[in-house]
Amino acid sequence: MATSVLSVENLSVAYHTGRQRLPVLREISLSVAAGETVGIVGESGSGKSTLGLAILRALPANGRISAGRVLLDGIDLTQTQGATLRALWERTLRLVPQNPLAALNPTLRIGEQLVEAIGGKRPVAEAQAAALLARVQIADPVRVMRSYPHELSGGMQQRVMIAMALHGAPRLLVLDEPTTSLDVTTEAAVIDLLADLIAERQPASLFISHNLGLVARIATRTAVLYAGELVEIAPTVTLFQQPRHPYTQGLLRSLPHPGLRYDSHPLQPIEGTIPAPGALPDGCVFAPRCPLADDRCRRERPPLLAIGPDHATRCHYGSQLTFDLAPPAPATATPAPDKAPLLTTHHLTKTIAQRRSLMDAVRGKTAPAVQALAGVDLTVQRNRTLGVVGESGSGKTTLARCIIGLTPPSGGTIELLDIPLAPNIQQRPREQVRRLQMVLQNPQEALNPALTIGEALIRPLIRLGGLDSKTAAKQVPDLLRLVNLPPDYANRRPHQLSGGEKQRVAIARALAATPDLLVLDEAVSALDVSVQAAVLNVLASIKERTGITYVFITHDLAVVSYLADDVVVMYRGEIVEEGPVASVLNPPLHPYTEALLAATNPHGIRLREAETMAPATGCPFQPRCPRALGDICRTERPPWREAGDGHRLRCHIPLAELRAVQISG
Repeated sequence: MATSVLSVENLSVAYHTGRQRLPVLREISLSVAAGETVGIVGESGSGKSTLGLAILRALPANGRISAGRVLLDGIDLTQTQGATLRALWERTLRLVPQNPLAALNPTLRIGEQLVEAIGGKRPVAEAQAAALLARVQIADPVRVMRSYPHELSGGMQQRVMIAMALHGAPRLLVLDEPTTSLDVTTEAAVIDLLADLIAERQPASLFISHNLGLVARIATRTAVLYAGELVEIAPTVTLFQQPRHPYTQGLLRSLPHPGLRYDSHPLQPIEGTIPAPGALPDGCVFAPRCPLADDRCRRERPPLLAIGPDHATRCHYGSQLTFDLAPPAPATATPAPDKAPLLTTHHLTKTIAQRRSLMDAVRGKTAPAVQALAGVDLTVQRNRTLGVVGESGSGKTTLARCIIGLTPPSGGTIELLDIPLAPNIQQRPREQVRRLQMVLQNPQEALNPALTIGEALIRPLIRLGGLDSKTAAKQVPDLLRLVNLPPDYANRRPHQLSGGEKQRVAIARALAATPDLLVLDEAVSALDVSVQAAVLNVLASIKERTGITYVFITHDLAVVSYLADDVVVMYRGEIVEEGPVASVLNPPLHPYTEALLAATNPHGIRLREAETMAPATGCPFQPRCPRALGDICRTERPPWREAGDGHRLRCHIPLAELRAVQISG
């Protein structure tokens, strides 16, 4: 291996809360060479971000490095203080954070922030700032330098942070969940950009993420953390093909894989939760959750043992473990859709007026408007799961809110079993409200912190189910069991639950009304892979038992492939492709669907940044389409083309040509 730029030796970190000293990292050792990217993976609470901050010497005030060393080009950062440390932060230590909008100063223009980070004489710094923005593939650096952070898209904000981190000649780059809030297409472009810049600038890089697919694409080697310990480290290809720690194997088995379906191959989540820093078990820290643990595991803490070239695992039996994902079982036929659909929308539109600037108000200009939905015709069949996919701004959430009645549409109709629904939920009868329920992305915002879980579940039973309080209370244990939670959780409050447990409670509360249709808006996107697997299994089990219908909104096509029966693809407020999930995704025909799927492939096609305004004529996807034909795409709206078996798409390119492209690709 090349000479290490970064060497972490037996690093331990503790947080001090009151009189307690909580160990959050224990004896971490790893090295990173110039131009190498080491992925850091693990569930929330495993210590990933703490490791990155400790290496950068940027721990919060109550955090302390309690043992070990961090060597950067031979300099011990743990012994560096004051002006010397500040000089290292300025020249060689860089961080790309998870949330770029929170990291950028909202009161300063982008150019001012870049010039401040670069330093030196202003004219030279401004020229370097413009060059950096161009290097990170920002098409109009001058405009971006004049912009405030809130005026840029999430992808543009993250590119600015990358430019800021890579000015000069950084030696260490810590990437802490740098793509978490981005669309799959923007995420793919940012990952490609990072890989190119790391190869060009040759910093030692740490890529921290819970997204194992991204780590597989960018990392040379991958380290797995669990409860503050390094439990496995190996070349990335080796780790994904031959993991030798039960925790790593559990993470990989929790992922939806191509060809696996909910009705033939349930996911295998890791049971239990990560122990709190102050309650670590004796012996192996993973033993309480490990299906292979024995008395030795619970008694003796295993050392980190080398079991192959650059491959080490902290498991007593690591050299004996094998790993095979179960092959996909033959797909079982999903129930044929009812001829009478459950819910339909007809030419649904939603126009959202934006706030006028003070100058526009003085000049008497009308407020600009955005068309969030542009004539959506949607059919949701009984006892099926409809996946709704697309980038941010495609209209997915607006469609969901219009269906539920939280956002009144500007035009069009919504019908439930051929009965028209009032546009506003407050105008709908209680029975219609009961039949349509929704689960939000963030359960923290959906659960009242002042209510116990039991009280939160009783309310819909009384208000929508018409039960008295005593009868409702008797049904709470059954609701909790339905989402695989113990009945005694009824006495807990939201802050006492993990993120996955809160989301299960939110699902249970929605199911308390016994709805016919449940809309799930990015309900698993913020969860760890193991928690996500558990929630997906719960949803699949409930569907099998109750016959409920789901509208599942997500940007994760692997989840759609696993859970959905049908799928619609949205772009700029329109449906551009729809049909059975197997037909739409295998292979994708519409160029936009193709781009969404290709975003997970390191060699797939990439889309340019979306234009601020959609074109007034022609195909709305034409400015970004890698297969646009020319004038016809710019001037004429594309027709619907029937691809068979309920599959259709809106595109000028003949189906035979689209199929030929997929076969040749």
